[in-house]
Amino acid sequence: MTKNFLKSLAIAALLATWQLPALGQGVSELVPGSGTHVDAQLVAETEAAIPGESLWVALRLEHVDAWHTYWKNPGDAGKPTEIRWQLPEGVTAGEIVWPLPERFDLPADLVDFGYKGEIFLLTELTIPASFAGTTLQIGADAQWLECEEICIPGGASVTLDMPVGTGPARTDSRWTDGFDATRRNLPRSDVTFDAMFSITGEDINLLVQATEPVFENAQRITFIPDTHRVLDYIAEQNITNQLSSLQLSQKAHSRALRESPERVGGLLIVEDGSGEVVTYDIQAAPEGVTMAALEGDMTTGTQPAGGMNLFTVFLFAMAGGLILNLMPCVFPVLSLKAMSLASNATAPVREQRLHGIAYAAGVILSFLGLAGVLLTLQAGGSLIGWGFQLQSPWFIAALVFLFFLMGLAMSGVIEIGTGIMGLGSGLADKEGYTGSFFTGVLASVVASPCTAPFMGAALGFAFTQSMPVALIVFVALGFGMALPFLLFSFVPALARMLPRPGSWMLTFRQFLAFPLYATAVWLLWVLGRQTSADAMALVVGGCVFIGLAAWLYQRQSQSKWRYLEIGIGIACIAAVLSLLTSPLLETRDAVASADTAGEGYEVYSDARLEELRRQGRPVFVNMTASWCITCLVNERMALSSDSVMQALADNDVTYLKGDWTNNDPAITEVLKRYQTSGVPLYLMYPADPSQPAEVLPQILTEGIILDALSRI
Repeated sequence: MTKNFLKSLAIAALLATWQLPALGQGVSELVPGSGTHVDAQLVAETEAAIPGESLWVALRLEHVDAWHTYWKNPGDAGKPTEIRWQLPEGVTAGEIVWPLPERFDLPADLVDFGYKGEIFLLTELTIPASFAGTTLQIGADAQWLECEEICIPGGASVTLDMPVGTGPARTDSRWTDGFDATRRNLPRSDVTFDAMFSITGEDINLLVQATEPVFENAQRITFIPDTHRVLDYIAEQNITNQLSSLQLSQKAHSRALRESPERVGGLLIVEDGSGEVVTYDIQAAPEGVTMAALEGDMTTGTQPAGGMNLFTVFLFAMAGGLILNLMPCVFPVLSLKAMSLASNATAPVREQRLHGIAYAAGVILSFLGLAGVLLTLQAGGSLIGWGFQLQSPWFIAALVFLFFLMGLAMSGVIEIGTGIMGLGSGLADKEGYTGSFFTGVLASVVASPCTAPFMGAALGFAFTQSMPVALIVFVALGFGMALPFLLFSFVPALARMLPRPGSWMLTFRQFLAFPLYATAVWLLWVLGRQTSADAMALVVGGCVFIGLAAWLYQRQSQSKWRYLEIGIGIACIAAVLSLLTSPLLETRDAVASADTAGEGYEVYSDARLEELRRQGRPVFVNMTASWCITCLVNERMALSSDSVMQALADNDVTYLKGDWTNNDPAITEVLKRYQTSGVPLYLMYPADPSQPAEVLPQILTEGIILDALSRI
């Protein structure tokens, strides 16, 4: 209490000095070389003013050693410099462009922000084209608070007469260094940030996401708020950062705890290992509200990018889940469910409905489980996205074994019950509801790496929200995927459209084994892309062990060597499980770089993209993965066509391809930047480096790409 009282008393004493007559010092005492604490002068960047063009002027302040003036947020005590302009009719002045301030730690735990030495407070004057005079007379009354151990009000009335020219104005060499030095540390305007804040306990938490990896080489990061009474300046800033994201936590000012601020803005100062400093302007809205909403463009509420409310996102997620049923990666499993529906077409309505509910529960709970794991890992700092499980070779290998075993069951090689079509008969009860549940589980696992239309926007929103909101989105996604089978289960008229059970089902069941074998082959190819041919051979060997175990299981009831065969079968399964821990099932680096020669694209990197944009060259970016069927279909049907490749060449477009088959934090950052959680992601960057990329649909056609190329 004593500490806070002394701090308040010190602030009151400093601010009380501002009530002294500010202009009493007069102009004559505050001209350059007068020997006062702060000298003032009005200077211009060019030697002449040009009608119809802007003129940059500056209030040049030169401080005596140890004295300082204040930034627009002076800190705990002080007052910012003010300028009142006297300008000819038609000439207007913009806001002060404030240089990067210093931090001053004062007694009684006070912190101020301001300037020492020589500074230039820049202002842009707009001169109308109709200005007819030969001289532009500029005047300004400036007031400031100059402080050392005590604070004294200061001020000056300064003038500047500028000749009016008709041609390009020449730079005034006397002030070039001052203007340039000021601009070098101004916030960069070529990087876009999404930022939000929340208050937890006594702390303000700031979450920042950039469109570029601006924190990649950061050694020191500091945030200075641009408004007073938001943060407790003396409190420590706890900052964690990744390539293009940052989290900051700092004790809030007591006023912010009583009355939550509408926004938190300020300067983010990033210093790299060489001492180079880059500044960014950050404007953060409260969590769940966009800056556009604060500015009156949208209503407040939980808003994702693009202005969708939570209900709209729920519909998008449900539509995306519905379309997942059409994705090639899901078809082999859904065909099993379709056969199950056909076999139950004559069952009582109650039984059909329970099967539909069990299947839907398996789908929804699986999506919730995957989302929970993903959100938890992301909260712990892991850079992963949707489909992350298929970036693990051991998981791919396990799926190969699973689909191979299911294929054997569908082919009739083994008969181990009907639960999940020959898998896990111990899980299926007498009515097979558990089998329907685990069919839903398997469908969700296989569907998870796919990203359907509408699904990308919904998932991108989900991963920027709190966990309860995100999980609601995943419930919608699972419900959408399960909806067709729920309709067949609950609407008898639809169920009657299915063919009646008969001998055709045995043939159809055997036929469905081949999509399962094909899925296993595809997964084996993905595994080879992630690892090596040795790992592929290892998994094929595991399939041989599974086949042997299945054969022994099938004949064990008829053999006099029953117990021996059971033992061998168990040993085979144990061997297969041990294979999943083999060091051969480890991801290798630079998967994409091995296959780039002659393919017409370059391997994506943030540095290469930035280099091309600086050169003013258009760029097409394809974020893909070997386990993403949608990506592979797009590449085969659209991206690799002769017309598209020729159009890329004709427009001098550089094609960058990012391979997310294995986890790549840099690509994950790009996906987060564009508010999507998985691949595919297609970006068309125009030649103008100041213009953002166009995000193309996730289902591509030649026409879509050619239209996008025509707009760059």
